[in-house]
Amino acid sequence: MNNEFVGEVAVVTGGAAGLGREICLALASSGAKVLAIDVDRAGLEETKLLSTERGGELKVFQCDVADSKSVKSAFEFSEKEFGHCTIMVAAAGIALYTDYLSMGEKDMDRTIAVNLKGPLLCAQESLRQMEKAGKGSIIFISSVQAVMSLFGCVVYAATKSGLIAAARTLALETGKMGVRVNTISPGTIDTPMLDRDLASMNREEAAKFLEQVKAANVLGRIGKPSEIADAVMYLSSPKASYVTGIDLRVDAGFAALKNI
Repeated sequence: MNNEFVGEVAVVTGGAAGLGREICLALASSGAKVLAIDVDRAGLEETKLLSTERGGELKVFQCDVADSKSVKSAFEFSEKEFGHCTIMVAAAGIALYTDYLSMGEKDMDRTIAVNLKGPLLCAQESLRQMEKAGKGSIIFISSVQAVMSLFGCVVYAATKSGLIAAARTLALETGKMGVRVNTISPGTIDTPMLDRDLASMNREEAAKFLEQVKAANVLGRIGKPSEIADAVMYLSSPKASYVTGIDLRVDAGFAALKNI
């Protein structure tokens, strides 16, 4: 455990698994007081246990980021427990890969609500506290699919592109508060979301898919959640004090190679 983020209060969405969990653990292990929020209570408890084992200060709050009342309650709880939020990372997201004409309105609405509306609601609540603190860092987890098109991802890609545009524009309004706003666009990362994609395939199909994914970037491998957490740590730290309104691609050159 190091003390790089002592004095910081972080709220991280999607904290029950995957990228959100890794980001929570990294921030807590570096001295930040962290609130992990998610709809998955059991997953949150696992994250809390892992953080305790590493000596971090982390609390959890069951929250649906698409619901404004739930989000408000989560941030009120964080402020009561820890003080003003100074770091907000929106990592919660859902991906429903489906042919656009076959996609129902319910799935469309839920994808937009969780992936785009949720981060915006959380940014709004965090800003109310960051303005009081006189500083802050907001990070939306986007995706390379915001700029690289894949079949079956129309709505998902739209939400991820929306996050980049929202962060870039929000940065104009928050600079005077001392708050920076950025996005991170991961490539393919070894998370439960990838596991769900593989679960529908047989062994041969899964092996072929993984080889295609590895060949689609210049480093020839799948990324680790810790590599996204490292990017979050950088953008949240004083090392990035002059960085705002940008999208940081952590994709092993996927967008540069364009081998899809």
